[in-house]
Amino acid sequence: MSWPAELASLPLLQEHVETLAQQSGLGPKRLIQLSIALEEVVMNIINHAYAPAETGKISIGFEDQGDQVFISISDTGVAFNPLGMAAPDVKSNLMDRPIGGLGVMMVKKFMDKVAYERCNNENTLHLTFNKTE
Repeated sequence: MSWPAELASLPLLQEHVETLAQQSGLGPKRLIQLSIALEEVVMNIINHAYAPAETGKISIGFEDQGDQVFISISDTGVAFNPLGMAAPDVKSNLMDRPIGGLGVMMVKKFMDKVAYERCNNENTLHLTFNKTE
C-alpha cells in the first residue's frame, strides 16, 4: 500500500500498520516499539528523501509469518542507506552532540533485524520483528 510522502500520511500509515500488527498478535509493548520505529523511518523519508517541490511516495508492505512480522518501507527518493550511518555518540554532553542518528539507533534496538537495499531506484528498509521479546 502507498501514501504520499507528506506529514499528513503519517497517522494513516501508522494506523494501517498497527491494525495489521494487532491482528498478527503483537502485544502492547511490541506495538509501541513498532510504532516508534515506523515513525522514525517514515519521518526520515518525508523530511529527506525528496526535494521540497517533489511529490514522492512511501510504500509499506506487511507480512505475518508465524512468530515474526516482516515490514518493508520503500521510497523512490535519493539513495540513502540509514544503516551506513555512524552510531551516535550517546555518552558525550548533550549540547556537544551532532544532530542525527538517534532514530536509526532506536530502529535497530527495537527491531530484531534491519536490512537495506537499493533496487530499481528505490530504497527499501526491511524490518523483521519478533512478536515476543
